[in-house]
Amino acid sequence: KLIYKGLKGDYLVNPNVYVHVVEYRPFYIHGEVQKPGGYPYQPGLTVNQAIALAGGLTERASKDKIYLFKEKNKNKQINASLTYKVNAGDTILIKQRFF
Repeated sequence: KLIYKGLKGDYLVNPNVYVHVVEYRPFYIHGEVQKPGGYPYQPGLTVNQAIALAGGLTERASKDKIYLFKEKNKNKQINASLTYKVNAGDTILIKQRFF
């Protein structure tokens, strides 16, 4: 809307504005995955897909202790399922199982 308002004026009566996202902020995955680190975000990404991008779970990984931290509120821990949607900038933490 800001771009539209900036273009609309004396010369352009009804400008058409299209925005294409070239690259999203990465998401991060740590803990019990084969290749922890930052990865390119893809729209519609789930926790399960993020784990696959990180090379899968380690032998000690707990599928019940998967936590997600949103970029805007890193202090709030969300208990995430494998189907939970990940956003750009989010951090996933896979805890170790004990037995």
